Amino acid sequence: MKCLYWNIRGLANSPSRLALQNLLSKHKPHIIIIFEPWLLFEHFPRNWFHKLHFKLFALNNRNSLDPNLCCLCLNHINPVILSITDQQISFSIQENNITFCISAIYASTNYIHRRLLWRTLENIQCQYNLP
Repeated sequence: MKCLYWNIRGLANSPSRLALQNLLSKHKPHIIIIFEPWLLFEHFPRNWFHKLHFKLFALNNRNSLDPNLCCLCLNHINPVILSITDQQISFSIQENNITFCISAIYASTNYIHRRLLWRTLENIQCQYNLP
């Protein structure tokens, strides 16, 4: 299974979308995690990802701020969300009867907030005994 992580720093403009489309065509990932999309996905053309056979399955929640983590996967993959906070999205995937977890992290520059992130990740690790 291939996973693509990219800090795109904005997905609303055509050059960024074209670059993403080229990366998807070249590397053929199963999962895409986009950092800093700086866009509300309800304003993004849904059919754009659908044409590429991807679906949006998670966005982090930052209350009044736009999400800065976006997780997409191929249409036939069904990730199970384990945890979503303002700094991370953790999910599990099963492939060939093996279940594993992925955590997409966008850590705060504030050390107090990062401590909360570490506690969250430790709790996830204890709660789900998965690689």
